[in-house]
Amino acid sequence: MWCSDRMGETVSGSLYQVARTLKDELLKIGDIISRRSSQILVDIDNENLPKVLSQHRVAVILFTAEWCGRCILMQDILTRIASRLFRDDIVFGRVDVDRAFSLAERYGVQHIPTTLIIVEGRVVDALVGSVSEEKLLERINRELTDIEKGGKRIAEKSK
Repeated sequence: MWCSDRMGETVSGSLYQVARTLKDELLKIGDIISRRSSQILVDIDNENLPKVLSQHRVAVILFTAEWCGRCILMQDILTRIASRLFRDDIVFGRVDVDRAFSLAERYGVQHIPTTLIIVEGRVVDALVGSVSEEKLLERINRELTDIEKGGKRIAEKSK
């Protein structure tokens, strides 16, 4: 009896250590996921736009406002797409037009929501208003495919 009780205590202690280590690892993973999800849509303003564009070949930028219901829907759509297309060469961002109105002016944004697809610093596509997740994803994928094929559409648009 004494032996089995001792063995039980040892097993319980080992299980406790494993559970504690597992809990610590899960907390670390949760923290990483939390930080990543907060970075899925980058808040873009006049100060960080040049850096954002220079660090990524493709930028998908939603012009939005906190008070705009359709913008919130588009933000959710863009977040879902961004979480699926997690690549180093593409950035997903949002511009709050109430805070960075000059960016909206610079890009000719007159209505919100407006989503711009920018490749190598040039606007290659603009979607005005609410669009479906499928349509936005199709337009993004079209530009990514073009880049992989050598960027013929982009070169034609810049002429």
